[in-house]
Amino acid sequence: MFRRSKNNSYDTSQTKQRFSIKKFKFGAASVLIGISFLGGFTQGQFNISTDTVFAAEVISGSAATLNSALVKNVSGGKAYIDIYDVKNGKIDPLNLIVLTPSNYSANYYIKQGGRIFTSVNQLQTPGTATITYNILDENGNPYTKSDGQIDIVSLVTTVYDTTELRNNINKVIENANDPKWSDDSRKDVLSKIEVIKNDIDNNPKTQSDIDNKIVEVNELEKLLVLPVPDKDKYDPTGGETTVPQGTPVSDKEITDLVKIPDGSKGVPTVVGDRPDTNVPGDHKVTVDVTYPDGTKDTVEVTVHVTPKPVPDKDKYDPTGGETTVPQGTPVSDKEITDLVKIPDGSKGVPTVVGDRPDTNVPGDHKVTVDVTYPDGTKDTVEVTVHVTPKP
Repeated sequence: MFRRSKNNSYDTSQTKQRFSIKKFKFGAASVLIGISFLGGFTQGQFNISTDTVFAAEVISGSAATLNSALVKNVSGGKAYIDIYDVKNGKIDPLNLIVLTPSNYSANYYIKQGGRIFTSVNQLQTPGTATITYNILDENGNPYTKSDGQIDIVSLVTTVYDTTELRNNINKVIENANDPKWSDDSRKDVLSKIEVIKNDIDNNPKTQSDIDNKIVEVNELEKLLVLPVPDKDKYDPTGGETTVPQGTPVSDKEITDLVKIPDGSKGVPTVVGDRPDTNVPGDHKVTVDVTYPDGTKDTVEVTVHVTPKPVPDKDKYDPTGGETTVPQGTPVSDKEITDLVKIPDGSKGVPTVVGDRPDTNVPGDHKVTVDVTYPDGTKDTVEVTVHVTPKP
């Protein structure tokens, strides 16, 4: 907001020690001009007179207009200065105005409360300040407008300080980048912090705005949370399988029985004793499921070992028989196998496999007979043929 000086009498009752008053004539108008001798001023450097608020970006006849290109510092006919920018040499009050013609110049002083500053670097307190510009022509003389008044304009300026806020932002960013926080909460906090940072870097604020944002940043830090361990997110289960006694079972066959939730990227590993499949019964095998974050779930896989079926040859006990024939009497295979006693239900089939008896030779002749069962197993027995000599 510009203020325009007018040709009013200047009250010196409170400023006798600070200013001298001189009266100059410009055209038909006379203007009281205060010349400061304190705080680094030199006589004739500044024109100081009473101000009247002029709420516009352009004062009629003035060579100065607000520099609206500085979007962070000029908005709505008002000026804004961030003390953080002052500390870092990023703000020059002369850049807040544009002079036309461009070969005109200006000097300024800043009034805040009862203090007057000759440099923006002296601003240290948030609040309201007034920057008064003395417009000088191309020769460095006070510029007189067409209405006969010296071109002196004042800019009401809101002064605020983002230093504390920026320090808090940096602390939150440093904390958020600690790998202990969950990725989602880190991304959420950092993205919201970036919005705040971009806002204060590019838009004018008041100290009240900044104080509110300090609270907002402090609350954002509370959104950082520790990640939920993978083992608490997922619930794998162990499976089971049945194998005959003596059938080997590999680790892969065991881990393939573990049901691992999709997306968990859990890796199963056998950590317990491997099952002894030579022993019938239920064998529990411990399996660890390890997740990308290093946490683990433990499940059990059950291997049911069924006993081997008892071979028919071990179930049954056939016996060989005997017969007596006179010398020279032939004996057929059927006659021999009919002498074998096969247990009922075994379905064993006898077959002569040994040498047939030579009944022309008196004596005892042993004949070998195999009994073959449905499962392919066999028992072997002997049949005795007694050959008696002819009378």
